[in-house]
Amino acid sequence: FSSRLSMSLRWFAGGDPLDILVVHGVSYSEVLRSVWLVVDAINHCKEITLSFPTDHSQQKAIAEGFRQKSSASFNCCVGCIDGMLIWINKPNIRSTQQCLLGPGKFYCGQKKKYGITLQAICDHKRRFLDIQAGHPGSASDYMCFVGSRICKNIEHNPNFICPGLTLFGDSAYVNTKHMATPFKGTQSGVRDAYNYYHSQVRINIECSFGMLVHKWGVLRKPLPVNVTVSKSTHLIRALCKLHNFCIDINEQSDPL
Repeated sequence: FSSRLSMSLRWFAGGDPLDILVVHGVSYSEVLRSVWLVVDAINHCKEITLSFPTDHSQQKAIAEGFRQKSSASFNCCVGCIDGMLIWINKPNIRSTQQCLLGPGKFYCGQKKKYGITLQAICDHKRRFLDIQAGHPGSASDYMCFVGSRICKNIEHNPNFICPGLTLFGDSAYVNTKHMATPFKGTQSGVRDAYNYYHSQVRINIECSFGMLVHKWGVLRKPLPVNVTVSKSTHLIRALCKLHNFCIDINEQSDPL
């Protein structure tokens, strides 16, 4: 299994299967088979979890972490939320049938390429607390949030998020009791100052995405043609879990 793990990590990092097969002395198909075996193993591993904390004490600990990073001492942020486009090749009709969407829906007009929207929430350590992958590239961040599991949890359980805490999102989201967004159309004064400090906290999710793409080079180019939309979502979840794992390991190995 160590060889399969080695091949998969190299592929995740952006390695070419043709180079990987030479190093490991296996066939092209065996490289890809190893990748998906490892993806499945990661996603089924209970030790590597990825879930938004429901315990209010854990949520308060996250808010305290953000407070320490905030120049304005904002102490109400329970997570930063945003979306990013995972670059893919134009999916075929068969690949998108289970989504009940046509291939054209996966084209993002803003980025001028096909993709899958990854919506994520991170904590102050830039770990992913929750992800939602699978929406087509044409979907807005707000629509991805409305259809997400965490939004439904908030709607059905008023105490899902500890009273006084809220998510921090950009102007693509709607300002509500559980979502703090910047003021629109302001360039000076108190509201502009608030936007500045709000952005200082919210930028952590952008950094999380940057770390994810920097570490896993496969995301810096379109996913291979033979990777279906369904497989892409499984891959994204596995890479996000590995992202958290790496942060946790680095934190444990830091000298006191």
